[in-house]
Amino acid sequence: MKELTIAVYQMEITSAKKEENLQRVKNSITKNYRKELDLVVLPELFSTGFAYSHFSDLAEEIDSSQTLKFLAKIAEENDINIASSILVTNPKKNIFQNVGFILHPTKGIIYSYEKIHLWGNEKEYFQPGTDVSDPVTINGKAMVGLSICYDLRFPEIAKSLVIKGAEVLITVAAWPSARLHHFNLLAAARALENTSYHIAVNRLGFDTEPKVIHYKGSSRVIDPLGNVIAGAGHHEQMIIATLHPEVLESARSAIPVLKDRKMNSFL
Repeated sequence: MKELTIAVYQMEITSAKKEENLQRVKNSITKNYRKELDLVVLPELFSTGFAYSHFSDLAEEIDSSQTLKFLAKIAEENDINIASSILVTNPKKNIFQNVGFILHPTKGIIYSYEKIHLWGNEKEYFQPGTDVSDPVTINGKAMVGLSICYDLRFPEIAKSLVIKGAEVLITVAAWPSARLHHFNLLAAARALENTSYHIAVNRLGFDTEPKVIHYKGSSRVIDPLGNVIAGAGHHEQMIIATLHPEVLESARSAIPVLKDRKMNSFL
């Protein structure tokens, strides 16, 4: 790993208002841009929220996604990678999917992951993914793997990413305020048990389907020993943090759980 500078945009998502959400992202990146920035991470379904009754109008085919084209332009203009998830449709199969991605400024999508664990009402709309994607390098500096929201409760997802080489974990989320303590606790656990950096990004705002759900952020960047090194609190902001290789190396040397694990034969 080499030094990696990342930004977390804890954003207020307006449900079903794609253009408004996209413009908010563009404005925030423009306002907070730094030349040393490698990666910007946005919350789960940042452009649409969970507006179930509008899914047919909001969902995009991955290969022709206007949202990804919009982000690609921002990524190229600012020479940054962008990570999040979007609402995807496959009209031939008549399905929706929640697809996580990392977008490179010149190479396009370099990482794609279909959300495996679906919470509650999501099961009625989404087809779950079946595979944990291999981590990818961000600018030759760090191996990164991404998962989505409810996946955070299933430690085997993060463990699989780390076994495959991830040094930095990303969770993009829409985690309700009623269980925000769980988000904070699990985010730290995934970092500590894997001696890996963890970028856990949650949204702000409301969804109204199937009931009113409130989101209060608490996005955070966590070091390999479970310490929060940057936090966004409960209001909209972009926070920036630098991840240091010597911290990762020291944690993995002091607590060699990845070398000492004996679970391969049980899984």
